[in-house]
Amino acid sequence: MDQPRKKLIQKLRYKYRLVIINDESFEEKLNFKLTPMNVFVGFSSAVVLLTFLVITLIFYTSLREYVPGYTDSKTKRNLQQLLYKTDSLEQVLVAKELYYKNIVNILGGGEGLNDSTDQKPKPTSYLMPKGKPVALNFSSFLAHNSSQTKRF
Repeated sequence: MDQPRKKLIQKLRYKYRLVIINDESFEEKLNFKLTPMNVFVGFSSAVVLLTFLVITLIFYTSLREYVPGYTDSKTKRNLQQLLYKTDSLEQVLVAKELYYKNIVNILGGGEGLNDSTDQKPKPTSYLMPKGKPVALNFSSFLAHNSSQTKRF
């Protein structure tokens, strides 16, 4: 077991010469002494460096907006404000529907429903108070809204 490993290490340390020659004048332009281990280490280092540069370029520039899951902070803030507006509009809609049902019941000769101002809609679980920083879970919001959507 020890012999094949030593043989491999010995082969990786063999020296080779890379020479670049001008074809017309046979003038030697470049001359390198290389080993397979040096070539492997050089290519590996280049790949790691290139990967690091690409990751740095993506995450510290505006290119990160194209990575799924990383949106602009303005977009997140706008979405949060729209969620608040939607929630308040839903609450107003529920209150007005209850008010109209009450009017129809009274005009129909009934005694009327419960007081529409006392009943408040249930708060939704995906909204937070305005003053605190919010980590929104958009997938639960979408699942909540898609389950309420009527399909024709």
